[in-house]
Amino acid sequence: MFADSLSENVFKTKTQSNPIMLVVLGYLLLIAIGTGLLSLPVSASRPISLIEAFFTAVSAVCVTGLSVVDIPSTFTHTGLWFLVILMQLGGLGIMTASTTLILLAGMHPGFSHQSVFLSEFTQEGNIDGGRILKAVIPFTFALELIGGIAYFTQFSSMDLYDRIFCSLFQAVSSFCGVGFTLFPDSLIGFQYNPVINITTCILVLAGGFGFLAIAELRYLFDFKHKEIRRLSLHTRIASYGTIIVITLSTAVFAFTEYNNLFSGHSFGENAQSVLFMTFTSRTAGLNSVNIPDLTQASLFFFIIIMFIGANPGSCGGGIKITTAAVIGLLAYNRLLGREKTQIFGRTIPNNTIDKAIRIFVAAIVIIGTATMILLCTEIPTGTAYPDNGPFLKILFEVVSAYATCGLSMGLTEELSLVGKIVICIMMFIGRMGPLFLISAVAGKLQDTAYYAEEDVMVG
Repeated sequence: MFADSLSENVFKTKTQSNPIMLVVLGYLLLIAIGTGLLSLPVSASRPISLIEAFFTAVSAVCVTGLSVVDIPSTFTHTGLWFLVILMQLGGLGIMTASTTLILLAGMHPGFSHQSVFLSEFTQEGNIDGGRILKAVIPFTFALELIGGIAYFTQFSSMDLYDRIFCSLFQAVSSFCGVGFTLFPDSLIGFQYNPVINITTCILVLAGGFGFLAIAELRYLFDFKHKEIRRLSLHTRIASYGTIIVITLSTAVFAFTEYNNLFSGHSFGENAQSVLFMTFTSRTAGLNSVNIPDLTQASLFFFIIIMFIGANPGSCGGGIKITTAAVIGLLAYNRLLGREKTQIFGRTIPNNTIDKAIRIFVAAIVIIGTATMILLCTEIPTGTAYPDNGPFLKILFEVVSAYATCGLSMGLTEELSLVGKIVICIMMFIGRMGPLFLISAVAGKLQDTAYYAEEDVMVG
């Protein structure tokens, strides 16, 4: 009785309230708590400023991995444990964690709470939230445990406690796509370690594949009727899109670095480096090569891949693979003269296409604005660069922050106070994604008046 009453009072939201604010406020609260915890004397081996603690908390909660301090040397074991918790909660999402606690307590979340939870995983409202949780939570912890065991076998030079903790930290960071490591050079020291490379690629792929797609694939085979269930269009596009992005990235990265980083190394060594960076460059922020040493072509291609990002409802960021796929399918069908956007014998609804375009346009505007601000704040006034070097470096940083990827060309620690705040805002907006950028204003735009139609010359 008490549980039902508490559930009704706490989780029942008025109709006029905006349920999206639950997610926004949840992330802001977690960031504030994380900033406070990381600022404690027991958390850091040296006094750290408020902006350093805030930046680290935002990066952990928003699963980005950019850092203005050296993580292993700055934070104590207590601080690192706080980071693990922040990464895990940020990766799975505030609504996932809170809904799990509600279900475990025997409570029933209100309608608006369920709608926000489902909006993190799917655009449809007919998906069973409990079914998603049953697939996501055990899958996440089981995969992180397996990944931690694999890492444990490779960290043999450490003491037992450090070995266990480092394995756990790395498994959570890899699956959630955070990009934090307890090594000063990320994973460059394990560049040719096949166990580390394969384990990291699997964790990153699983964390960025999308929880809805994972849940659907889990129930792919119907054991009762002994048949394979039909996959939804979302899962098919997410799967094929992921394969295409990985395949294209592998080919391009191998080509652009053939006479650079990969010169003088064996095929096996180069294959490990190519595959590792292919899997992690989209959203994980882990690197086995020195990013500033890459060619301009590789860096520009990584910007594109980071911008696309992972799949919806995952730990990854970016505009999402399915968004890029919908825009690409729109262009393809229009070139063929089709009025409808079709794929796999299905027509994609116009509202989905409109949302994909709004996400793309919003991302371009936000990234362009942030890049312009950093070009003004991070480059001394009156400084001229004949080769326009800083532009790519700043653009790379901004896209990495928006896509919650975490790769950097070395600009993060050099940022001014304004630059750090801008990157924090980019990480937060990137983590909120379309839920924060689109849904908050869509309601205000739906009642727009319609006027007489008149043509405009284009092209």
